[in-house]
Amino acid sequence: MFALTLAGCSGETEGDETAPDAQAGPREVTTAMVESQPLAEPVKAFGTIAAKQRSAIGALTEGPVERIFVKVGDRVSRGQPLFRIRQADYQRRVVEAQAAVDLTSAQAIEAERRYERVMALAPRGFVSKAQVDAAETELAVARAQKAQAQAALGTAQQALADTITRAPYDGVVTARMVDEGVYLNNRFSMGGQSAALELQELGIVAAIVNAPQEYVDAFRRNMPARVYIEGFEQPFDSTVYIINDRVDPESRMVELRLPIDNPDYRISSGLAVRAEISVPPVQAIVLPRLAILGDSAAAYVFVVVSGKAQRREVAFDSIDLDRVRIRSGLEPGDEVILNPPATLRNDEPVKSRRTRGAS
Repeated sequence: MFALTLAGCSGETEGDETAPDAQAGPREVTTAMVESQPLAEPVKAFGTIAAKQRSAIGALTEGPVERIFVKVGDRVSRGQPLFRIRQADYQRRVVEAQAAVDLTSAQAIEAERRYERVMALAPRGFVSKAQVDAAETELAVARAQKAQAQAALGTAQQALADTITRAPYDGVVTARMVDEGVYLNNRFSMGGQSAALELQELGIVAAIVNAPQEYVDAFRRNMPARVYIEGFEQPFDSTVYIINDRVDPESRMVELRLPIDNPDYRISSGLAVRAEISVPPVQAIVLPRLAILGDSAAAYVFVVVSGKAQRREVAFDSIDLDRVRIRSGLEPGDEVILNPPATLRNDEPVKSRRTRGAS
């Protein structure tokens, strides 16, 4: 680390009546040698809170909505009824399917009895081979018809059960798209309304943030992070859980997902977030902000070369209120002037008073 002494220039002696004579020599400036040092700077990323899951809940069967059991804001548990489709038609189909099962069961019993009589007479030669084959075929057909009717009954019973749509997971009702009486169509190709409610799982939320691509090789799963959510005073601890392998070609940003426990549902989806991700230290040139002149679009510093102050254009990023990280314009070994006076000019002779460090 560089130890910075932000000393001012000693161009004239306070209270010296012969000050004009003191300006004859080179201006004395405080300088430091530029060195590369480890900088553990968290990467800042910005994004939005998203629910772990978000589902538009539609009906498994078609028909008009008979009853909606929940309202927006309700917390629901997995398996809890959400709404019900009118059941009359589905109840009738169950009754019809049950009647078909009863009929085919009776037919199967009759076929079995006939087959048993034929097989009892066959060894004594009272029935022909053709009669035996016919009895066997009749029994097989009866059994198949019974199985078919039982399958149809199971389908009808399932359709009746599906008239009540239940929550697929623990969550919060975040939107209601229909009211009672609206016909829901579960065949999307036919058009019409297909979803009744929106459900979000918020027991765990994810901060979906975008970070600069220059750090893509530094990111690792389980890296610690702190997430600052708009509307909350204290940050939330998290880790990098997902690193999207795709870098956006337009923004040059990489997407990260950071989970946050939300057992009391305090955090809502859609909130703006800022994440600070702890990455390993990197070698960097750090200067005090007072060494930088100009603005961020045309920043520059003064370095001492052969006893003269020379202007050097630089690019930098802010670390905090007092320090900046130099991206370009300086190299280790340069002698930079700290807190240069506003009247310092390019190629002006200077006398260095070097300090130990520059940060």
